[in-house]
Amino acid sequence: MVPIAPPPAAPIGGQWEEGTGESSSPPRSSAAHEELRRKIYERLVQAGKQGDSDDASFREMLYAHFDKLPHRYLTDLGESKAEDVLLHREVLQECARNGNQPVFRARFLKYMAVQPERVETSPDSDTYQRLLEDLTLERIHGADTMGSLSSPSRDSEPALLHEIIFSSQDKPKLLGRLTSLLSEVGLNIQEAHVYSTTDSFCLDVFVVDGWKTEETEALIVTIEDTLMQKNGAPPNSANSSSSEKILELRQQLLDCEIDWNTLAVGEKITSGSSADLYRGTYNGLDVCIKILRSVHLNSPSEVEFLQQALMLRRVKHENILTFYGTCTRHKKYLGTITEYMPGGDLYGFIHEQNDVLDLFLILRIAISISKGMEYLHQHNIIHRDLKTANILMGDNHVVKIADFGVARLGSQEGQMTAETGTYRWMAPEIINHKPYDHKADVFSFAIILWELITLKVPYDNMTPLQAALGVRQGLRLEIPASVHPGLSKLTEQCWDEDPDIRPVFTEIIIQLEDILQQIQVPKGGHRRSRAKMQKKSPR
Repeated sequence: MVPIAPPPAAPIGGQWEEGTGESSSPPRSSAAHEELRRKIYERLVQAGKQGDSDDASFREMLYAHFDKLPHRYLTDLGESKAEDVLLHREVLQECARNGNQPVFRARFLKYMAVQPERVETSPDSDTYQRLLEDLTLERIHGADTMGSLSSPSRDSEPALLHEIIFSSQDKPKLLGRLTSLLSEVGLNIQEAHVYSTTDSFCLDVFVVDGWKTEETEALIVTIEDTLMQKNGAPPNSANSSSSEKILELRQQLLDCEIDWNTLAVGEKITSGSSADLYRGTYNGLDVCIKILRSVHLNSPSEVEFLQQALMLRRVKHENILTFYGTCTRHKKYLGTITEYMPGGDLYGFIHEQNDVLDLFLILRIAISISKGMEYLHQHNIIHRDLKTANILMGDNHVVKIADFGVARLGSQEGQMTAETGTYRWMAPEIINHKPYDHKADVFSFAIILWELITLKVPYDNMTPLQAALGVRQGLRLEIPASVHPGLSKLTEQCWDEDPDIRPVFTEIIIQLEDILQQIQVPKGGHRRSRAKMQKKSPR
């Protein structure tokens, strides 16, 4: 098994956006890939699909389409689905002609008899392997591969399978929004093939059940109507709504305004999906300055940017990133100023380790995160995107929770059902679009514990969407047998399917401190036990 290569560590508040595209240039062609291109071309010519074009110009058009997509696009299709290539090219062209507006196509595939299955919450290695086989899940190599995943239906009646083809301009978090949209329409994703083109478009192909007739025209109308409702209509109305919200948020932040001229902006640290982060100084303090790029001003990205500042302003805890203020009055820049964390993020720290983490250090980090989360939950704040990339490190392994862009008050906007977060750390109730609360953060914390134990990427043999669909069916990560039994038990409790069984962070702190006490040398001893966690790959 080849693990997904970790992305570069973002030193301050870095976001690892999952499912946001692939390399902008296709890899060098192999002989097998060239042979597949040739076979698909010949098959289309034999079927008379070149129309009025001569063979040379048809080949050139076809190969230009192939060159925009990753090599696995042809591997996924195979020679038998050669004619789908022309449909996919047509969808991409229509999207480009329509000003990058989303394009949906749908077609009925077949009826499928399904048998309900039950899967275990914490499978051993044999159950884990059987579950992968039951899900017809490819063991894939690399973060840019989207295989095929088949999930049991919710009942035993024959299901109608449809294929939905989608294209739009490729954007961060687009895959999450799209799967959320299909779920709202009542569709269950059974296969997903997700591609990014070299000219910044996406081509996504989903096999779904949940639509009750073979006819697809109404299905497309339903999807487009739901999309319009989510985005707001007409567009001018949505922009007006964003502008009003931005004005309201800026007013609420006036009391923490920092004069831009008092800042000394230094080197760029990293770039996120909508903002750039710089190291700087303010009143003698070493700070991080997050600047929203001008293209995202007066947009939903600015709303999220300002909401995060408001959330940071209301929290003060030693394990939460310290907020200093905002710059909202400058004509050119919109920024937030926080403390600078020299150790980067926990994701980068974990995956830079070549050996194993000391159990004492694991417990110390876990307790610190738990204390920060306990504070948030006691103040009715749900983080909703707790992951190692959103936990920052200072000197001496001090850790602080950051990135509150999607955090919400528990009482805000009634019951929360929106798919928010990052797939590999996402709780099953969020994936299933069910109401959720602060216990969703506890599930995410369990994945962080597993990362600290194993130093591995969660579900590293799956793409993000495959991992989410597997978790929905009860799939969990394998905990190495060498793990301290108390830590193993706590991890399993925290990722239990039933949120009510998951402990609250106050209880988690007690359990972690009990384990810490167990590994201390009894009184009279002069050294702390330096127990080690054995790094072990899931079978």
